[in-house]
Amino acid sequence: MKGIETIDAADIKNRISGDQVSRNQDYRNVVGQHFILVRQSEIVKKQIIIGQPMRLAEWRLLHILAGRASYRINLVDHPLQGNEILVLPSDTVVEVQSLSEDFAAEALTVIDFPGVDSNGTGRLLPKEMLHLLLDTTNSKRFGTYFDLLYEQMTRAKVCDTAVSLLFLAMVADASSLNKTMYDGNNSRQSRGEEIMARFIHLLRQYGTTQRNIPFYAEQLHITPNHLSDVVRQQSGLSVMDWIHRTTTTEAKLLLKHSDMMICELSERLNFPEPTAFNRYFKKQTGVTPLAYRNSL
Repeated sequence: MKGIETIDAADIKNRISGDQVSRNQDYRNVVGQHFILVRQSEIVKKQIIIGQPMRLAEWRLLHILAGRASYRINLVDHPLQGNEILVLPSDTVVEVQSLSEDFAAEALTVIDFPGVDSNGTGRLLPKEMLHLLLDTTNSKRFGTYFDLLYEQMTRAKVCDTAVSLLFLAMVADASSLNKTMYDGNNSRQSRGEEIMARFIHLLRQYGTTQRNIPFYAEQLHITPNHLSDVVRQQSGLSVMDWIHRTTTTEAKLLLKHSDMMICELSERLNFPEPTAFNRYFKKQTGVTPLAYRNSL
């Protein structure tokens, strides 16, 4: 049986013309052995399927230039607009909810880090995704990073180490800006925010198999009623809304990116029997698992 696949570099390459460098009037896309640089917004858009979750196989960095979008990243909704940066580690689950017609962005996919010590790389890369709103000066600087990346990646002999270091510089810059903004706000997480963050973390660990409120309350050392109150106050959603979102997202990923039979998928998601999973999925999405798979 095939395991769960991820959305990887091959999917992006298939959406870009077969030339090593495909040119547009103002932007250029470069497909390399270790990196993929996309500066043509129409190509960025072609990578996106609205409402279809995907698990990233590689690191992605997205610089939003214009327009608006709504991304669900690791279960949490993020409204996006121009002059924003997204740094997405591998294994991040992303589901695009909406995209405006004037959405424009440039993106870098990093398949690996040639020429860079893995221990050093690990210290520089953030453990979680970053989402920052940039002022004009900072947005221009990230645009310059992309210019330098393009210059390096289109040389007759590409210096992979230089490209790796440019990406790491971008991530370090974003991390520094994020820390500055956080420190500047002089804000510490409230108790409610802390509980909400820990609850989301637990969902990412257990949400596909544990679908009862007492389990999460026990993990957080609070009562089920208190957890329900905090989650509703912090997010506007109930605990069960979040649990259903987690299970449904994973089910969609499995239906699209694996060849598991419905009975196998049901067992993996800890349903007592396939009919229970079928009823659950249809209640949450409006269609049966098989109908969803056949529609892809």
